[in-house]
Amino acid sequence: MATEPWQSEPLPPGTVDAVRSEVGSLVDNIVAAVRAGSPVYGEVLAAPEGMAIRLGIEQAARAFLEAVEHGRRPAGETDELWRQLGEAEFQAGRSLDDLRAAFRTGIRAAWRGAADLALRAGVSAPIAIALAEAIFVYGDELASDVVEGYLRMQSDEAGERERRRRRLAALLLDPAGADPEVVQRAGELARWPVPRTLAVLALASDSPIAATRKLDFDVLAGADADGAWLVLADPDGPGRGAALERAIEGEPAALGPAVAPVEAHRSLRWARLTLELAESGALPNRGLVRVKDHLGTVILLQDPEMARALAEDRLRALSQLPRVERERLVQTLAAWLAHQRQTPRIAQELHVHPQTVRYRIAKLRELLGEALDTPAGRFELELALRADRALSDPPRTGAG
Repeated sequence: MATEPWQSEPLPPGTVDAVRSEVGSLVDNIVAAVRAGSPVYGEVLAAPEGMAIRLGIEQAARAFLEAVEHGRRPAGETDELWRQLGEAEFQAGRSLDDLRAAFRTGIRAAWRGAADLALRAGVSAPIAIALAEAIFVYGDELASDVVEGYLRMQSDEAGERERRRRRLAALLLDPAGADPEVVQRAGELARWPVPRTLAVLALASDSPIAATRKLDFDVLAGADADGAWLVLADPDGPGRGAALERAIEGEPAALGPAVAPVEAHRSLRWARLTLELAESGALPNRGLVRVKDHLGTVILLQDPEMARALAEDRLRALSQLPRVERERLVQTLAAWLAHQRQTPRIAQELHVHPQTVRYRIAKLRELLGEALDTPAGRFELELALRADRALSDPPRTGAG
C-alpha cells in the first residue's frame, strides 16, 4: 500500500511547533493571495462573511500540522467543514469556477508559505519535497470536499426548486382555481414570477424534456396522463414563436391562447383539443399550431360527434347524389356563402359560366329549401360545410 505524504520521514524535532506558531501569519498570506488573485473573493474576504472562510483555512492548516506530526490522516471534521463552506458558497450565489480558481490560488500560497517556513526551520530538501507533496494532496482533498458541498447544495436546491415549480404548475392548471396571493407566493418560491399573461403549449410527446432543453427562456414543464405541456410567460413576446418552432422540431404541438394566470387550465384544455384535431387531420398536423389561428374550427369541432351530426343533417339532401355532382354542388354552395351570393365572383372562383352558377344554385334551392334564404339557415350551412371538410377522412376535394 502506498505511503501517504504525511506518513513519510518525520520532520526534525520542534519543526511542527515552529510552524504552528506561524499559522496566523501563514493564513494571512493565503488570504492576501486569494484577495489579490480573485476579484470575487477579494470582496468576500474583506467582508464579515469572509471570517468563516478564514477560520476554515486556519483549521485546515492546524489539522494538517497535527496529521504530519503524528503520521496520520487529517481529522475528518475538517472535511465536513469545507463541505459546509462549499454549500455556503452556492447559497451566496458565487460560481463554482470562481471558487475553484480561488482555491488553487490559496493552495499555491500555502505551499509557498510552508516552503519558506521549512527553509527557515532548517528542513532538508527531501523532507521539504515530501511536505510540499502532502500540502498538495491535502489541498486536493479539501478542494474535493468544497466542490462536493457546493454540488450537494446545488442538487438539493435544484430538487427543491423542481418541487416548488411542480406545485406552482399544479396551482395554475387547477380547474377549480387558486387564491391569486397563494399563486404569487408559490411563483416567488419557485423563482418563476407569475406573469400578467401566459399560455400553455400541449405536446404530442409524453415528456417535455427534449423541448425545454432547446428553449432559451424559462418555462414550467410537466406531464400527466394526457401528455406533456409547457407553461410559458409572455407567449406573444418577440421571438417566442420561432423559439417554440425550433424546440419542437416539427413534431405536433398546439399553443393555447394567452390568458390570465387564473385561466391557465383553459389554455391547456384548448391547446389539447387543438392538438387532438391536428393529429386527426382536421387541422395542420406538422409543427406548431396556434389555437388563436383556428378558433372557429376548434369551437365547431370541440364536440366532433355533434359537429358531424350537424353536417349530416344540414347536408343530407346532397348525400344521395352521385359523388361528382355532390362535390360540385358543395363547392358551389361554399363559394355562394363566401361571396355573399354574388354570381360573377362565384363564377370567377369556380372557373365556370355565370349561367352555370345560376343553374347550380337553383338545384341547391330545390334540395335545401328555405335554409338558403334565412341568416340562421345560411350560418348553419356554413358550419356544416366546415365540419364536413374537417371531419372527412380522407378530405374531400372539390370538382370544377
